[in-house]
Amino acid sequence: MRNNIGSNSNNKQIQTNYWIWLAAYLVIGLAVSFVVPFPLSFGIALLVYFALNAARMHLALKRQGMPGGIKDLYKSMSSSLGGSWSNGGGTGMGYSPVKFYCMNCGYEHKENSCPKCGSKAVRTG
Repeated sequence: MRNNIGSNSNNKQIQTNYWIWLAAYLVIGLAVSFVVPFPLSFGIALLVYFALNAARMHLALKRQGMPGGIKDLYKSMSSSLGGSWSNGGGTGMGYSPVKFYCMNCGYEHKENSCPKCGSKAVRTG
């Protein structure tokens, strides 16, 4: 049988963290709704919730090893969508463009087919 002590403590930590954030959201929502009148309080509460979620994601990404946090996440997402319009060709931190190598002539390029010989047989690297 496997020992699940480490897994159990990790689950308790996750659950405790969940309850802490839920309490924070409720306290902030109630505070905003009591201080500011209704239509305005709803908008302010939404903005605060989005800002708090962005901060939580930033902290979680930093803990997972992404030093730039949310900024690096969006950089990597833009690089997977093409990203040639960001950072003048995509030479930002944490981003490495896909390189194609022609299997026919060995030429390194950034397109699907080789611009030198026109071969579509390429490998990535």
